[in-house]
Amino acid sequence: MGIGKSKITPSINVDDMLKKAEISHEIEAEKQDADKRLTEIREAKEALLKIHQDLQDAIKAERDAAMILKTAIDSFGNIINGICNAIVKAEQNTQFKATIKSEHLAQLQQLLNQAIETWKTLLENHRSEQTKMLTEHESNMRKILRRNEGVWFSDFWMKVLVIFLFVYTMALGLIVYCVA
Repeated sequence: MGIGKSKITPSINVDDMLKKAEISHEIEAEKQDADKRLTEIREAKEALLKIHQDLQDAIKAERDAAMILKTAIDSFGNIINGICNAIVKAEQNTQFKATIKSEHLAQLQQLLNQAIETWKTLLENHRSEQTKMLTEHESNMRKILRRNEGVWFSDFWMKVLVIFLFVYTMALGLIVYCVA
């Protein structure tokens, strides 16, 4: 439908103008929605990277603690030998003779074994906590993916998307230029 002013002035096509305005409005709304979703995706990605780094740091700390505990367990034998050697030297260099009964050594060995068992249980508790945290993290990731809050684009598909949007924008620009 056109509105004619006079024979000299060309007629204005109102339907085409309304359609163009609606299309422009729809495109702008879709762009805003896409920008919003991309922002949400970036925020989720940053949060996941931070959680991943925290988990790696915790695993490294656990490994360090395990190595320290293993070293301590290995050095207990050296400690007992050192104590025995010190006692022998003390007996040889003093006029008083000290005697250590085998039951006292057995008590010392029992205390050392209890200490080792305590450290082992602490290490096992720490590992179970780490496993629990990892399981909780995996559960949270599954929830995010189930609600379609997280989107993953591989490098290839991201390139395809960017090229498509570029071609689409150029084609749309050409159409607008040719029509105007």
